[in-house]
Amino acid sequence: MNRITAAFAVLLLAACARSEDAVLQPLDNNQAAAQVETVRPDRDDGEVALGAWRETLQDDQPVLEFGPTGAPALFSLRCDARRGVMLQRHGQTVTGDLPVMRITVGGTNRQLAVTATSDPNPMLRATLPAGDTLLPALSGASGPIAVRTGDAAPLNLPASPAIGAYFGRCANGGTPAAAAPADAEGNSAAPANQAAAKGD
Repeated sequence: MNRITAAFAVLLLAACARSEDAVLQPLDNNQAAAQVETVRPDRDDGEVALGAWRETLQDDQPVLEFGPTGAPALFSLRCDARRGVMLQRHGQTVTGDLPVMRITVGGTNRQLAVTATSDPNPMLRATLPAGDTLLPALSGASGPIAVRTGDAAPLNLPASPAIGAYFGRCANGGTPAAAAPADAEGNSAAPANQAAAKGD
């Protein structure tokens, strides 16, 4: 009888050990998952990219591009032949299906189809037709403009009056507006000129 009782006690202890293992294993998995979440980079933190808007030439056409000083552009705007605007995300290539370009500015959120170019510089390009409602949202932005393509980290661009000035040129057929010229931040040179004239 004592042998039967001892054997039963051993089996009971083994069952309890297996039960404890079954309970502890999910807890270990949850802890590991929590650690992964802790080290995973937050790609939607809204931090604005470092750089500045500047006007330059692309294939002999005037464009407004954004990027760090002295470094290749990260993003650019370019007038198209129909007085629309091309939105170009530089330095990105795809090997499979093309992603969409998602633009978020203020309360506006749009998804745009893209094409890929590789010569001479790889980029993903979306096009907004003239009169598209996203154009005034971009030109009048008061906060960051988020650009996302596929699973890539978002590019948060600073708002700038230069965007609206450039869109005005696109609407004018890509030619300089009749108003006074503007610098890369959209500040008119006319007031300075007029002030100089009054001082003479």
